[in-house]
Amino acid sequence: MTTRRNLLKSSLSLAAAPVGMSVAIEVAHAEDMPKWNNETGVLVLGYGNAGSNAAIAAADAGAKVLILEKTPAGGGNVSVSSGGFVVPTNKEDYYNFQKALYELSRSEWDKDLLDLFCEESLHLGDYVSSLAPEGKIGAYGHAGYQNLPGADCVNKMSMRNVPGAKGGDRLFGIFDRAVKARNIPVLVNCPARRLVRRGNEVLGVEAVYEGKPYFVKANKAVVICTGGFQSNPELMARYIYGNPMAYLGSPAHTGDGLLMAQSMGCDLWHMNSVSAPLGVQVPGVKAGIAMVTRQPAFIWVDQDGKRFVNEKKLDYHCSWMAVNNFDAINHRYPRIPCYIMDSSYLKAGPLISNGGSGWAINREGYKWSKDNQKEIDSGVIIKADTIEELAKKLGIADPSVLSATVKRWNSDLREKGIDTEYGRTLTADPNMKAVFVGRDVKSWSAPIEEGSFYAVKLVPVTYHTMGGPKKSVKAEVLDPFGQPIPRLYVAGELGSTWGLTYQGACANADAMVFGRVAGRNAAALENWK
Repeated sequence: MTTRRNLLKSSLSLAAAPVGMSVAIEVAHAEDMPKWNNETGVLVLGYGNAGSNAAIAAADAGAKVLILEKTPAGGGNVSVSSGGFVVPTNKEDYYNFQKALYELSRSEWDKDLLDLFCEESLHLGDYVSSLAPEGKIGAYGHAGYQNLPGADCVNKMSMRNVPGAKGGDRLFGIFDRAVKARNIPVLVNCPARRLVRRGNEVLGVEAVYEGKPYFVKANKAVVICTGGFQSNPELMARYIYGNPMAYLGSPAHTGDGLLMAQSMGCDLWHMNSVSAPLGVQVPGVKAGIAMVTRQPAFIWVDQDGKRFVNEKKLDYHCSWMAVNNFDAINHRYPRIPCYIMDSSYLKAGPLISNGGSGWAINREGYKWSKDNQKEIDSGVIIKADTIEELAKKLGIADPSVLSATVKRWNSDLREKGIDTEYGRTLTADPNMKAVFVGRDVKSWSAPIEEGSFYAVKLVPVTYHTMGGPKKSVKAEVLDPFGQPIPRLYVAGELGSTWGLTYQGACANADAMVFGRVAGRNAAALENWK
């Protein structure tokens, strides 16, 4: 029989164990119950978008709430995002739009979850405004997939006139102030490690605080809002096709909540899904940096010097799919890295904006040089006097292939006015709504003729993974038979609603919706005995 002494001894050894180890603590008898260091009604793990909204909803429903946060400060991915969330103009069109995203990509989806999400999304603007009445809400973009039914209803919204340097800081700041106004305690530097269970019922959590096991009793429920696993290379290799992939969001998103939920026997879904544009890795900077192309004289080529996609038709968040191609004969990913060709581009200004989102710019503090010279000197930008010389520097086996690719691109634009290989046009469709208001560019294509010539190695940079525990419409974690695991809830990027394709600004919306759903339903439970 397990004794409390053995239980605590096991916990101490686990505190120093790798993050990948997570086995729920089983309470079989009354004497096995841990000595609780803290006690609450609803225990929220993770203080980002989903966690803050779960806590706000639970507190507003009358529950005592405690938040445990792994890092020294909250925010997670929402704080380094654009701070956007979709508020559709009507439910029916939005439902049809999201349904098309699932069905065309053959992703698993749940009609009841989607129906709830679409209904709740209609009111997100009012909800955020109620938390920050001094703010002003406005649209900053529209659908990333404008050929799908219902796309015209998609409005990506953000809050202005509230504290915060950038969109993500502003949005999380609203939630953070609402948490503080409700006197909800947040215990930082306190990563949760294991769930405490009795049978399949969750009783609380073992965390690590000040280097020691820290047991928190959750009388009503535990809500896991710890984010995804984009910063855990082992889990990325296990579930996500494509290598290498850098991370763009929080380095604290290492799958802790996923492992805890798996220790309870949860079902999983969307494990192969991520949101990942293409970007660069800078020496000495841990996170990747996303790149948004704003000048027309560029193409992407693979490691053989060939183009492979219409670079301007890809949705930003799904760019990783264009390079995620494995060559089974030569056993390589020939498009990771791929290369952006550029001539006049660098003269127009910095290759990457310091006003962008992501951890490297917003938290690590990397500043891209205005003239790009720092990045040329460090080798991030590769420079050559001729296309053939550039090909050699990139390691392309036959430089004439790259030369022919650029020659065709230039002649197509000069002589035919369109890219005959992939249909890229000279300008954007004038009838297309802006995906990013103020950041979309009308000029899409131009010849690559002016030397010197440049390239950067592009790799997928992951904002967030989307897979994890499958959930009910109450945000309960489900087992493989569709039954709720008692007193365990989930919200946010971990087990998110989204499948293989993803509409931008829906991660924040999903976290807000299901964080609140989880908080309300957890607060409604009776205390366990």
